[in-house]
Amino acid sequence: MRTSLRTLILPVTLLLCFACGKGGNAAEEVISTSLEGGDSSIRTLQLEYLDLELPERQYLVFRQELSLLDVNGFLGMATEALSVAASTAGVVATGPMTAFTYAWDTERGWSDVAVALPVEAGTTLPPYVTITLPATKAIALNMNGSYSALSAMHVALSQEINRRKLKPLLPSIEEYPVGPQQTADENEFVTRILYQYESPKK
Repeated sequence: MRTSLRTLILPVTLLLCFACGKGGNAAEEVISTSLEGGDSSIRTLQLEYLDLELPERQYLVFRQELSLLDVNGFLGMATEALSVAASTAGVVATGPMTAFTYAWDTERGWSDVAVALPVEAGTTLPPYVTITLPATKAIALNMNGSYSALSAMHVALSQEINRRKLKPLLPSIEEYPVGPQQTADENEFVTRILYQYESPKK
């Protein structure tokens, strides 16, 4: 892909300022202070959490364990390859191209990620593996524009999951309704980040 799907190293100090509101959907601000070339800048993002009920879903998946330094290249090349393979085989996608993150270990510099294409039940396309994600609940954030704030969005969702005392389920999900495959203008990108979680016991 022409633009990286993930910012691997974000030299940012994140401060989460929670707004008081009803329920878990209150708008929040993520304020980041970054240092580049000795200059500091402050960026503020307005967030609106979405509470979703996700149905059971099927995906064609290519999963890989690799260095964090190799994630961008992997996602770009594997996404392109999956898109071409599906198109050539006449596979009809039921949603946007997607990435899964099963593990992201900054201390070890290691990750477990996958590219995925949502498809109808029963769809196969060797050598890709067909998996099913069960119906579950999730908290999501929509992001418009470049991927520069992607890491901050993940931090915010992780904080929100913890704030609500929920148990997250793997994988975390990034959906790309509009990405480098659709447009060269990163300002037109549309991304949805979803954190699935285990339903609280009643």
